[in-house]
Amino acid sequence: MSAIAIIILQKAHRISELLEERLGVKGPSLEVRIGRAGRTLPAEARQAGWRIALAERKAKLGDVAGIDEYSFDDDYRTCLRHLQTMQPGLPHVRTALQSGVTAVLSVLMLYIGLSFAGLI
Repeated sequence: MSAIAIIILQKAHRISELLEERLGVKGPSLEVRIGRAGRTLPAEARQAGWRIALAERKAKLGDVAGIDEYSFDDDYRTCLRHLQTMQPGLPHVRTALQSGVTAVLSVLMLYIGLSFAGLI
């Protein structure tokens, strides 16, 4: 395995670790983790993550000739910048708040519906 392939795999692993640490996203590969992160990542970081996952796949196969090291480094820095600014556990708080608001609105709508039906 070439030195470039090893560096690509190390950097992809670091992004994968940050996705788990900061967003709580788990999965067997970087590609799966980026897919599960979804909209919690900004579009720019998500697209860069997909390109890093593609480069990781090529590096595992030994096909590093088609990888532009400079654009890979730009993508790595983009993902790193976005992931390092995120607070660990913050998306979980947002998810909990969304679930709570959804539950409250559901109960409110049920109450309004029952009152219009004359059951309350």
